[in-house]
Amino acid sequence: MTAAAGRIARGLLGGYFLLMVLFLYAPVVVLVIFSFNDNTTPTLPLAGFTTHWYHVALGNDLLLAALKRSAAIAALNGLAATFLAILAALALSAPRVFARPVVTALIMLPLVVPYVVLGVGMLVLLKTIGLQQSLSAVLFVHVVVSVPYGVLVILPRLQTLDASIQEAARDLGAGEIAAFVRVTLPLIVPAILSSYLIAFTISFDEYAIASFLVPPGHDTFPIFLYSNARTPALRPQTVAIAGLVIAASLLLIVLAEIGRRAAERRLEGV
Repeated sequence: MTAAAGRIARGLLGGYFLLMVLFLYAPVVVLVIFSFNDNTTPTLPLAGFTTHWYHVALGNDLLLAALKRSAAIAALNGLAATFLAILAALALSAPRVFARPVVTALIMLPLVVPYVVLGVGMLVLLKTIGLQQSLSAVLFVHVVVSVPYGVLVILPRLQTLDASIQEAARDLGAGEIAAFVRVTLPLIVPAILSSYLIAFTISFDEYAIASFLVPPGHDTFPIFLYSNARTPALRPQTVAIAGLVIAASLLLIVLAEIGRRAAERRLEGV
């Protein structure tokens, strides 16, 4: 009876996993297919194969500007959020932390606050203090919402490290900063890379916050896509550039995974 129940459970779990994969990746596959469709309307049957929309999209200055803008904000967000996440994780991993539950709750609070609320709140704050919408405000809020994810990735890695390793480094004459840079930091590099990728992704495809804070004429990539997805003349271009973003994302994930595994093998050999 137990073996039969186990087989049923594995079958259900396998079916659920298959449905989840189809749900997540079927739209991506459809998007890529229609990016080569020789028709402005994404309908079946396909009108023919063409790469025309990619050439047109790569010649659209407004589209490329939005893409570069989002990439720049995401890159800066990855650096800032990961740096702050490292500091927060180090503080929370200390043996004694004053009001640890309160500090942890404050750091993790952005995880449960809707992005729309954060966007509206930041917009009201800017207006209250006499400032205008700006990309800097977008970056600031993106950092706020990205730090908790970095902490959730880096903190468990720090907690698995043997404290005696850093103590041995200090016994050999290394200061706290030197011990961290030369001992702890190399051991958490895979977690840092993961944190950066998560923060980059969160910022790059975030729409709700940016829709309130982006100044006119400085659209980010998600806002440009949403604003022009319903324009028949621009729809094929947005589909094509989305296909390129998907390809670049897959390449980035593969390279990051290769780097992470290489770092882990190097640490295992130490």
